[in-house]
Amino acid sequence: MAEAAVIVLDQATKYWVVAGIRPGEEYPMTSFFSLVLAFNSGAAFSFLAGADGWQRWLFVAIAFVASASCCGC
Repeated sequence: MAEAAVIVLDQATKYWVVAGIRPGEEYPMTSFFSLVLAFNSGAAFSFLAGADGWQRWLFVAIAFVASASCCGC
């Protein structure tokens, strides 16, 4: 049940940010913390960002293999 709540909260905050902030716009939360909307077309630190799209399926496959090995399948 907690997992579903986390997923709903995650999707709600993503919707709130995308609907309310333009890319690159700064939204100050406190005097030392701001939200800035940025998109990353690659993996971590834009790794493989210039690739043709195959990298998404590579990471999906890695995720499935990792999940299966964690579940003992």
